[in-house]
Amino acid sequence: MSDAKELLIDHKGGVTTLTLNRPPLNLLTFSLLQGLARAFDDIETRDATRAVVIRGAGTRAFCAGADLKAEAEHDEGTSDRWREVGRGLIERIESFPKPVISAVQGWCIGGGTALAWPADIRVAAESAKFRAGDVYLGMSPNWGMGMVRLAHYLGRNRTLDIILFGDDVTAKQAYDFNLVSFVYPDATFDAEVARIADKMAGAAPLPVRAIKEGVLAQWRDSPDRAALVEERWRKIVAASEDFKEGPRAWREKRKPVFKGK
Repeated sequence: MSDAKELLIDHKGGVTTLTLNRPPLNLLTFSLLQGLARAFDDIETRDATRAVVIRGAGTRAFCAGADLKAEAEHDEGTSDRWREVGRGLIERIESFPKPVISAVQGWCIGGGTALAWPADIRVAAESAKFRAGDVYLGMSPNWGMGMVRLAHYLGRNRTLDIILFGDDVTAKQAYDFNLVSFVYPDATFDAEVARIADKMAGAAPLPVRAIKEGVLAQWRDSPDRAALVEERWRKIVAASEDFKEGPRAWREKRKPVFKGK
């Protein structure tokens, strides 16, 4: 476990779990955001980690947004740095070379959605509720989610429904909107998150990187750019040991042992 009280880091097999540890609402502070950024830096170079889970402590909230009292006490310069770290975390999750899974139970509000929605796989408990209602706090989205990514995820109309109306989005609605990948009963939620994380940790690391980079290039740049990424990674993957290990394990009817090289 991490020594930092706000963020717990747990390594189990090929899965590293990052737990926002400010229950009951797991409100974000500047130091917690910085801790998350440092954790991703450390995990990237940790060969044993093959998948990452982000979740909140307890069952009441994944993250109910920023600690507005703490944020209000900062000067303008600190607020700018707060936004810079928030934007950087979204970029980090999207471009991280390993699968990132968000596990949402209870409330997911504001800055919490900016951590949950960019994840590669988004798992929600039936109790999950999402809200992006900055306009009703006199604020505008500024981490690169609501006005930058959400329209790409959902389309113009649904995005405006969510960020202008600001009403709660249930887990079922989020699934219907493609905001989450899976919804499970709260009673089996932890087991399902563990199962999904273990599955993702068993994927071949190089193809995972290829897919994440190619999909990101598709929406950030163009289909032509994505095609170039695909071709570059095809050559890298084809020359790897794992390219041979996958078919060999299939023939031998065993689980492949991928090395990421």
